Amino acid sequence: MKKILDANLLGIKGELSELAPLAKVNGFDAIGVPAGLLDNPTAAIEATKMIESLGLSWGLLPTPTDFFAENVDENAFEKALETLKRWAALGEEMGITRSYNHIWPASHRPFKENFAWHVERLQKLQQVFQDHGIAYGFEALGPRELREMAPHPFVHTLAGVLAIADAAGGYTGFIFDTFHWYTGSRRPDDLYFALQNTHRLVNIHLNDGIAGRTPDEQKDLERALPMETGVIDSRSIYRLFEKSPYTGTCVLEPMMPTTTRFAVTPAAAAIAECRAAFDRLESEVAE
Repeated sequence: MKKILDANLLGIKGELSELAPLAKVNGFDAIGVPAGLLDNPTAAIEATKMIESLGLSWGLLPTPTDFFAENVDENAFEKALETLKRWAALGEEMGITRSYNHIWPASHRPFKENFAWHVERLQKLQQVFQDHGIAYGFEALGPRELREMAPHPFVHTLAGVLAIADAAGGYTGFIFDTFHWYTGSRRPDDLYFALQNTHRLVNIHLNDGIAGRTPDEQKDLERALPMETGVIDSRSIYRLFEKSPYTGTCVLEPMMPTTTRFAVTPAAAAIAECRAAFDRLESEVAE
C-alpha cells in the first residue's frame, strides 16, 4: 500500500518545501494536497514538479465543501460543483487519482427521501470524477454520537454507503476507516466485505480509539494514532489488507489530542512519530 502523509489531517505545520523532503526521508509515498493549492494552477503545477523530483505523488483530491451536509443547499451545492470541476481538471494534471466524501449517519429527512437525495447529488458528482479519471469513494461514519445527531437514522456501514453508490450507477467506491468500522459495527463480516471488494476501495484511514471508553462512548473528533492505545487492533486489519489485492493508498487519521499536539510540535518530530505508527502496523506484516 502507498502511505500518504497528509499534514492537513494530522495538524502538522510547515510549508510543502519543508514537509515533502521529510515525508520522503520517513518512507512516505505521497503527500496531502496543501489547502489553497488547487486555486492556484501555476503554483500547483510547480509543486507537482517538486514532489515528483523527490519520488512522491499526491494524496487524495480535497472537495470544496461537504457535498452531503444537510446545510449545503442546492445553490451552495451547484456553486461548489463548479469549483469541483476546476479542481478535478487541475487534479488530473497533477496526477491525483482519488477522492472521497463521508456520508452522515442521521438526517432530518426520512430514510427513503434522504436516500434519493444522496443518489441525485451523487449522480452529478461522480460524473465530474469520471471525466477526470479520479476514483471517488464514500466513507461510512460509525460513532453513536453521530448516529443520534438527528431524528432519522441513515446508513453507517460499508454496505449502506455502497447501496447509495449502486443506486447511482455503481461508479463510486468506498473508504475503509478503522475507527468508523469499530464504532459502527465491529463486525468481521463488514471487514471481510471490504476485503472482497478491494476493486472499489479508494483509501484506508488508520487510527485508534481513546482508552477507557466503550465503542459507543468514542467521540468522532477524538482518536489516537494506530496501535497507540490498542483499543482497535489496526495491525491485524492492516495485515489483512496487505495480503489482499489492494495496492492503493492509506493514511493516518488521528484526531484530538494528537492533532492539537502536532500543531505545536516541530514538523520533523511529528512526521517521525507518524512513521513510528506505520512501523507498529508493519511490525508483524511479514510472516
